Amino acid sequence: LLQFLAAGAYYFLSAQTIINRGFVHPDVRQMVGLMCLSDSSFCVLSGAWSRRCTSRGTKRAKTPERRPKLAGLPRLALYALPVFDLFGLVVAFEAIRVAGSGFHQTVGGASIPIGTALNVLLLRTRFSYEQLSAIGVVMLGLAVKARALLSASADFPAEAFALVVASCFGYAMRGVVMEYLSTSANPPSGDRMTLQMSVTGLIVWSLYFTVRVLPNFDVLVTAPFAEATRAYGAAPTALLYVTHAASRGLTSKGMMGIVRGGGATALSLAQVTRASVIVVLSDVLFCASDARQCLDRAGAFSAAFVVAGGALFAAAKRRAATAATLKRRRPFRGAAAARSTPSI
Repeated sequence: LLQFLAAGAYYFLSAQTIINRGFVHPDVRQMVGLMCLSDSSFCVLSGAWSRRCTSRGTKRAKTPERRPKLAGLPRLALYALPVFDLFGLVVAFEAIRVAGSGFHQTVGGASIPIGTALNVLLLRTRFSYEQLSAIGVVMLGLAVKARALLSASADFPAEAFALVVASCFGYAMRGVVMEYLSTSANPPSGDRMTLQMSVTGLIVWSLYFTVRVLPNFDVLVTAPFAEATRAYGAAPTALLYVTHAASRGLTSKGMMGIVRGGGATALSLAQVTRASVIVVLSDVLFCASDARQCLDRAGAFSAAFVVAGGALFAAAKRRAATAATLKRRRPFRGAAAARSTPSI
């Protein structure tokens, strides 16, 4: 969880820096391509490193065990996974471009009720009263921010709001599908699901790049990148892009671990907790140059409620898992009596 929060926060803050600096034209959709390329490379490199370490620890490297191929509904779910991921990603970055990351991260807490409803409808997940109370605390934090937006003198940002809610649906469906695959009879590995999403997204973005960007490459890429690099510096630019890509890979690894341990709703709550951290840091880093990133009193209260709700849900999830484990280990009363009865 800490890896997901720290790497994910840096990922979004560095993405905001890249967007603000205007290294390329927004129509390039560079953040989508960078994310997919980073995930694919990180999975390949980490897999190669893991196999190398395993082979060093044994005299003779064993042939990796092949998993049986998925069939039926799990196979369909695996192919649907990159569709929801890519949809949520593209719409989310469009929302950031329109309204800023602060607005996106705050309203993005709508993934909690959406994810909870989808879990109940599609996976028949049952939540304890304690877990539902924690989700209610998160919703209270979102309500504080929504009330501030509605009472503001400026017009309600309907377009940005719709984009964020649409991205929440895509990400919530991604989490539900990942949870379904993780609990199936033949679950694919986390790297397999990550590669399925990242490689598919990279292929789609490459096609878009070929059709939309290449004909105007000098205008959309070469000229703005050269100007932005002169202003920001060549070495800082390279460092920014490299650390951004690395943070994305670490975020994906943390995301898979959260889904395996707590399911789609736990992932949604982790994302909302991360969003609150990003909102606070965005105020510190970007408020002076972008008023949309400034944190007001309503935003501070909203972030506090969201973080508290996320912590309460994590604690409730842990207690529920412990109780379920103890219940499975506890013998039936009849079986215990039979064991305690002396043989005749």
